[in-house]
Amino acid sequence: MSSTLFFEITRGIFHLLLILAVVIGTIRFRKLSFDQRILLCLLACTLVAEAVSVLLWHFKMNNNFVYHVYSVFEVFFLGTLYIRNLQGLLPAVYLKACIGLLGVFAMVNTLFFQSLKEFNSNVTFVESLLLIILSTLYFYKLLRDLEHRKLEREPMFWINMSVLTYFSGALLLFHVANELLSLPEEERAAIWGTHALFNIIHYLLYGIALWVKPLNSQNITGSGKSEEIIS
Repeated sequence: MSSTLFFEITRGIFHLLLILAVVIGTIRFRKLSFDQRILLCLLACTLVAEAVSVLLWHFKMNNNFVYHVYSVFEVFFLGTLYIRNLQGLLPAVYLKACIGLLGVFAMVNTLFFQSLKEFNSNVTFVESLLLIILSTLYFYKLLRDLEHRKLEREPMFWINMSVLTYFSGALLLFHVANELLSLPEEERAAIWGTHALFNIIHYLLYGIALWVKPLNSQNITGSGKSEEIIS
């Protein structure tokens, strides 16, 4: 199998899983917990960004500006999830400050270091580091508190697994993304095909997070009523 074909197949699979996750979330919207609805918003933004990116790539137009915008949305939604789920471990003000500083860094990076025509590798690298740290802290909180008896019914567990797996695997790739442009096409296709494999795991776990029926979840209005578990 050629590297280009490998890339096309893996990219097609992760796009299919992304669409499937959005469909699952949309169908189950009324039964989703607040965390799940935040994730669905992120995936909806991801689907739009991927659609625009693929369309521009098809017409051989530069699509890097899409990721400058998308990175800010991604860290906002995921940061919101960690602010909610790291309560009692870290003061929310610290997490909000980190997210705000990353947003400012993204703007400064676009204005002075990496233009909209370049992949924003500086921002994605720092974002990945931040999310790896937050995902590790979430697992530490689970071990410290021992408050979840059925983690398979906890959406944030699956979200966190997805974040840690994906951003750990893609960390170095994001850092050197712009340098890859000098490589032959076959080598670039093999590298980005490997990245697509991480995306397959990423959106598969996100899909599970939207599929599970959480224990003691609150609805979107914050009424505090627990959602009934369907066996």
